Amino acid sequence: MKLRIIWLFLAAALLALPACGTARPANAPATTTGEEAIEPFAGTTQERTTEIESTGATTTGIEKTAVEAPIGGSIAQVAAFYNEHANAVKAAGRITIKKHNVRNAVLDIPAVIKALLPKRMKNFDPNTNETITETFVNGKGASDTARRLNDFLPINGTSDVSRLKAAHIKNASCAEQDGGWVISIKLKDEPMNLSSFGSMREEMSDAERRSMMDDYLSQSGYGSSMELGFGGGSSSSSSQPEEDDEGWQMPGNIDISSIKMDGSYRNGAITAVFDKEGKPTSLTLSYDNNIAVSVIGIKVKMDSTVKQEYQFTW
Repeated sequence: MKLRIIWLFLAAALLALPACGTARPANAPATTTGEEAIEPFAGTTQERTTEIESTGATTTGIEKTAVEAPIGGSIAQVAAFYNEHANAVKAAGRITIKKHNVRNAVLDIPAVIKALLPKRMKNFDPNTNETITETFVNGKGASDTARRLNDFLPINGTSDVSRLKAAHIKNASCAEQDGGWVISIKLKDEPMNLSSFGSMREEMSDAERRSMMDDYLSQSGYGSSMELGFGGGSSSSSSQPEEDDEGWQMPGNIDISSIKMDGSYRNGAITAVFDKEGKPTSLTLSYDNNIAVSVIGIKVKMDSTVKQEYQFTW
């Protein structure tokens, strides 16, 4: 029984980690990496002082000008432009989004352990290939009112699509394309380390466990720009037992040091196309992820490739 309880915790941690990774509250602070936050790209607006001849008074206001993209700019400038203009999607009063979400994964579970799993875990399929089109009006889905724009795009649960910092990025560029611009960003590879979560306790709520994971991932370039969940709102992260889960329970205090976890996020790539007004028309996100968890000689591995493609109609 002890082995089964430990395994269920392991499986829950393995499946819930990427699934919960971006569900931060809407008022979560910007990510921190030891650097100051990137300021919005300065080329999008300009301040103009206007003289009024009849009175001699002056007024100062912000006037929108033609968008100036950071062609030939630094990584920080490209990231700032991308953050600012991608984030504008979630502020749209009305927008239609076509989302194609693909996850190809190989999950390696020892047969003797798989036989002990409850039905819902045995039947878990980490692969996803789905397309959803939704129109959002004031942030709510028109065809499915349960959908929210803040959750349909990364970073889930926030009003931002990206909070990237220069420190997260390997290289970045901006080029002209069809009267607009295309932003290309490559993220640095990042290790995963379960020890960052400290000790999870039975009395902790799901919200507290999610918060612990979110705090960890908020330091990551992947957690700051990618949709890390199993697409479509997988039930894999649910901790509610089903009919065949009788006797299932989370263990009490767990010494995380006894659980060994290795993994990484790799090959993160962002390609965003913007029109001449700076509005995104398409966005492609992709990355690879591998996880290996072991405890008392039991080892579970998962390797996956993830890609999301978004088309925007304003």
